[in-house]
Amino acid sequence: MKLANKTRAALLAGVLLACSSGAGLAQSLPVSPAAQYQPRSERGALVAGIVRRWAGHVQRIYGTPPQRWAQTMGPTFARAPLVNLKRAASMPDYEAMMAAVSEPFPHIAETAAKAPPVSVKAFYPQTDRLLYTMLSPCRLADTRTVARRLYAGEARVFNTDTMLTQQGGANGGCGLPSDASAVTLNITVVDPGTAGYLTVYPTGGVRPLASSLNYRNGDIVGNEIIARIGGDNLPSFTLYSYAAADVVIDVAGYFSPTKNEPLNCTTVYSLNVTIPPGGTDAAITPACPAGSTLSGGGCSSVDLYPSVNGVYFHSFGPRADGRYACYARNRATTSDKITASGMCCRVPSR
Repeated sequence: MKLANKTRAALLAGVLLACSSGAGLAQSLPVSPAAQYQPRSERGALVAGIVRRWAGHVQRIYGTPPQRWAQTMGPTFARAPLVNLKRAASMPDYEAMMAAVSEPFPHIAETAAKAPPVSVKAFYPQTDRLLYTMLSPCRLADTRTVARRLYAGEARVFNTDTMLTQQGGANGGCGLPSDASAVTLNITVVDPGTAGYLTVYPTGGVRPLASSLNYRNGDIVGNEIIARIGGDNLPSFTLYSYAAADVVIDVAGYFSPTKNEPLNCTTVYSLNVTIPPGGTDAAITPACPAGSTLSGGGCSSVDLYPSVNGVYFHSFGPRADGRYACYARNRATTSDKITASGMCCRVPSR
C-alpha cells in the first residue's frame, strides 16, 4: 500500500534531517534548534538509522552528496515493506543494505523452504557457441546513489567492466570477463514519473521497437533479461527509458565464447598387486581427482610379454564408480605383479 503524499513528505523531511545530522551537514539546512528530527514511527526510526549509517559511505565511494542520496532514496524508503527495512538496517555492507531495502515484496525468512537451485550450464544460440557462467548477484548500477536519475526519453550507457562506482555499482566491479558477449540482468525501475517502458540493447546498435520492462506511474517493478553487450572502448549496454525514472541493475551471469583448448589430463596408478603362481587377483586405480573424469586406462605386468602361459588379463575396463580395473590370472610357476592405470581428463578451467 502506498503511503499518503503527506506522510511520504514527512518521512522525506525526516530523512533529510537525519542525513544532515549524521553527515555533519546541519548548517546546510535552515533547521531551527527545536526542529531536531525525532522519528514518530518505527519506519521513520529505521530510515533515520540507515541514512545516518550510510550517507558518509555514499559520499566517500560514489561522490554523491548525502542530502541528494537521501532525497533520491525517499520513495524507496517510503514503499519498502517494514520487514525489509528491518533487514536492511542490520546488513553489514552497503550493497546488501540496498538489495534488502529495494525488494518490492516482503522478504521471506532465510529458514523458509527454498526451491532447488537450477543449474544452467550452457547456451547455444544459432550463430555462436557460448558458455554461460552463473554469478552471485552483483550491483552494476543504481541511479539512486549517483548524481541523477534518467530523464524522460534518455538512452544511457552502462559499463560492465571494473569502473562501476560512477554509475552506482559495486566498488571493484562484478568480475565480468572482457570477452563476455551477453549478460543476465535483473533490472528494477523505481518511481517512474509516468507509465512507460525500458528497452535494453547493445551500445552502438539501433534501439529495437521492443520493451524489456513495462511500468506504471510510481511503480517499483523488476524483470530479468538477457542483454547483448556492445561498445568500442568499454563493454557496455544502453538502457532507454520512456519516462523519468531511477533504475537498479544487478548482473547474475554472463555468456562468453567457448575456447578450443586441449583437455587437461593426468594418469593415476594402482598399487602393484602380486599374484602367486596359479592365482587370480585385480589391480584397481584410485578415483580421479575432483573435477576430472576417467577417459581410458590400461593394464601392465612385470612380465613384459604376458601370455596364456604366464600372467594374462582376462577382464579389464572402467568400473561404475569411475575407477579402472584389471583382472588377471597367473599361470606361470613364479609370482608376478600387475598394475592398473587410468587416464583422468577435464576441460581446462576458464
